Amino acid sequence: MRGADEITLRKLEIFLAFMREQNLARAAETLGVSSVSVHKAIHSLEAAVGAPLFAHRGRTLRPLASAEVLARHGQDIIDGIQRSVDATRQAAGIAPRTFRIGSLYSLTISLVPRIITAVQAALPGCDIELVLGSNATLEDQLAAGEIDAALICTHELTRSHARAVVDLFEDEIYLVTPAERGTARRDSPRREPVDLADHRDTPFVVLSQEFSSGRDSYRMFQTAGITPRVALRANDIFSLSGLVRGNVGYALLPGRIAELYPGALAFQRVRRAQSVSQHVGLCHLASRTEDESIGALIAAAREIVSSMVDSDGRLAIGAGRG
Repeated sequence: MRGADEITLRKLEIFLAFMREQNLARAAETLGVSSVSVHKAIHSLEAAVGAPLFAHRGRTLRPLASAEVLARHGQDIIDGIQRSVDATRQAAGIAPRTFRIGSLYSLTISLVPRIITAVQAALPGCDIELVLGSNATLEDQLAAGEIDAALICTHELTRSHARAVVDLFEDEIYLVTPAERGTARRDSPRREPVDLADHRDTPFVVLSQEFSSGRDSYRMFQTAGITPRVALRANDIFSLSGLVRGNVGYALLPGRIAELYPGALAFQRVRRAQSVSQHVGLCHLASRTEDESIGALIAAAREIVSSMVDSDGRLAIGAGRG
């Protein structure tokens, strides 16, 4: 390829810094080099590409459409190389520079912020990146080395010798309604569990089956022998909870969602034969077992979770506060 030997990662990094800052002096300050070095690198890259990237307005460089295209692809190249380096280091059992923790959206209400704070205290200076996604997406990212660990539902995971799983807690799936129609606290032993078959004509808001909670809710409907009357579908658990709060319909959701709208939602247990409990755990590649970052994450997760579960290892509604 023409000029390929003159296109270096360093030149791309300098070019991308300028595209972010849109100013030679600021880009130079960010990189710890001189403005002259930034200008030379950009000019050299432009020559290597063989196409104009900037319009010159006096001493000002104005990016052309070609520069925007190169910036987009150049960032992909830099990110791809970083992922490759991290994956290589992981295969060798070496911690990457950035500690990437994957999490389900529903765990970010209370649990994940507390865990990350504890990890930062244990590992000062640790650069942590939080990656959010569905169970399936995070599982794939972990296998590909794109994240270092994942807080996900483990009851659907297939066995793998390449992956280590640390069980943390169980979380029951409840029938969730607006608070005035039930109780916002965990039901007392005297309260009869709900039979979902009695709600075959009740409007429900449901979560996409891309998500573990969505699949679990449909499994409960099937066990109860009913097809839910779907009022609306949502692609995230936060919107779904808001729809319940707004009286659009009932939902089947895990107890950890109680922290989203304290006191606004009622959580009613479902009959044992129809109920599903999610197992939430911490997953990481088995090759990283001795990694200091993984060890700190496991210790933090266990410590935080211990204050949020009952004697049976089940998440207690409202335990995340304080």
